[in-house]
Amino acid sequence: MPGRLVRTGSVVLVSVVTGACAQPSARPFVGNWKRDAAELGETHLTVRPTGAIELRLTTPPAGTPDTMRGPARFHGDTMIFKGAPCEPGEARYLLRRTDSALAVTALGREGCTVRRAALDGLWTPE
Repeated sequence: MPGRLVRTGSVVLVSVVTGACAQPSARPFVGNWKRDAAELGETHLTVRPTGAIELRLTTPPAGTPDTMRGPARFHGDTMIFKGAPCEPGEARYLLRRTDSALAVTALGREGCTVRRAALDGLWTPE
């Protein structure tokens, strides 16, 4: 019985540590970014080394929160969202980074129209 408790504790610990680890593919895009997203006003994007994303909208549409947070998976130059209530599948974005900008381009269908309107475009560092 004690051996079983140790194994279970190890699995939980591994899961927690893995969830908090950095995603190497996110590294080039990590930082605080801003852009004017037309009807959403000035929009702010934070990309963390763990892949956590935060979008802050100055003028969100009615019924939409002014801050959206969630995890993204990074594979090379692609950012993937999965499991959002507005998106039954996966939403993918192509990322291109220069010294002075981050270009985000939606790839294919995106069920979260506000997220797409906020993300899709050219970002500058804050």
